[in-house]
Amino acid sequence: MSTSPTAILRLLVAALLAISAGTVHAQRDKEQATGAIDAATFERLMKAQELTEAGQHDQALAELDQLKGRKLNDYAQAQMWNFYAFIYANKEQYRKSIEAYQKVVAQPGAPEGLKLQAKYTIAQLYFQLEDYQACIRFMTEWLKEVEKPTPTAHIMLAQAYYQAEQYDPALRNVEAAIKLENEAGKPLQESWLRLLAALYYAKSDYARTAQVYEKLIQLYPKTSYLKQLAGMYSELGREMKRLAVYDAVYEHGALDKESEVLNLAYMFLGQGLPYKAGKIIEAGMARGTIDKSAKNIETLANAWAAASEHKKAIPALTQAAQQSDKGLLYARLAGVYFDAGNYAEAAEAANKADQKGGLKDVGGNLILMGMAYFNQKQYEDALQAFRRAKQHKRNFADAAKWEEYTAAELQRIRALEKARFELQKRTEQTLEDEQNREDAIRMREE
Repeated sequence: MSTSPTAILRLLVAALLAISAGTVHAQRDKEQATGAIDAATFERLMKAQELTEAGQHDQALAELDQLKGRKLNDYAQAQMWNFYAFIYANKEQYRKSIEAYQKVVAQPGAPEGLKLQAKYTIAQLYFQLEDYQACIRFMTEWLKEVEKPTPTAHIMLAQAYYQAEQYDPALRNVEAAIKLENEAGKPLQESWLRLLAALYYAKSDYARTAQVYEKLIQLYPKTSYLKQLAGMYSELGREMKRLAVYDAVYEHGALDKESEVLNLAYMFLGQGLPYKAGKIIEAGMARGTIDKSAKNIETLANAWAAASEHKKAIPALTQAAQQSDKGLLYARLAGVYFDAGNYAEAAEAANKADQKGGLKDVGGNLILMGMAYFNQKQYEDALQAFRRAKQHKRNFADAAKWEEYTAAELQRIRALEKARFELQKRTEQTLEDEQNREDAIRMREE
């Protein structure tokens, strides 16, 4: 947390008002006790202030330089160095500003309020310079000396500890700031809660990180916090909560990247909700959010297939298979056709998969092909497929069973056909014999 030049100017003006009103702490002698500044010195200080407010910093410094050769009491010296510090801060010469503030602190007779304010501002300047240990030192001193610590001071100290990767003292200071704010009946600031979440996350305390993001969503609802909360639920293994949060982000139209939308679809697939996954991918492709690549179309087809939406799965998988240079997608298409009871199409797709090649389970595809032929009563083709499948070790047992079953069925069919043929032949012979007997009787009667 840094202090802007404007903020520093406000602080300095307040100090000047205190000077003019004579509101100073007890000093060592009577002159210092009054906090008196002679008229010439006061005029120089006011002139420097006017020049600074006008942005004429070098001229303001020249005015202050006129005071260096004069003998000033501690109070006047402190105010002069306070002006120097302020002007250097405006010029973004933070090192010089710190040196000047340290001279304010070093003045024995300087007002305690001015010293405290100098220490506070030194801490802010060190934070600006990313010297976090120095910031911690001065802010810790300020907190020990001030009667009523402010929540803002605790937050700045927490930020310095955070940057220094000292997470436990950082957490203590954030909690102190939150306590003071709650006691004052004020709403918690968004940036404080973000810092608290960052600290818990840095400590790998994902449960408390999630709780903070839940609070952020309650007080400052933003889709970015929903995404962060979803990530925390993932770390905690609360997949259904993660899915619910991500789905809420999606329903609010806040998922505009392909990877995010696909990630949501994969989550639904992982939770056994393929129909919802299919709807999300289908809608994403329609909007142009999701590219109609072979891989994405394959994912869509798999979602529809898992949801038993064969009418949707078949055209999607056919398109993906046609785009692929390998037979894997045709093998999957064969499976979808088979599940839908379209055995002729299943056999055709399995054949295309076999011809394209590149299959991880060649034997499995051949078994499915054989089953498709079997269901069409094309037993010879089925036997050929099963016998080829037996050549693959992992499929040998299943293929052998199917071969045996198909051969037995073929033998049974052939036996039935033979019996039918013999029966027909006997029937025809019987009819012929019957006809011959009738002819013989008729001839005798004639």
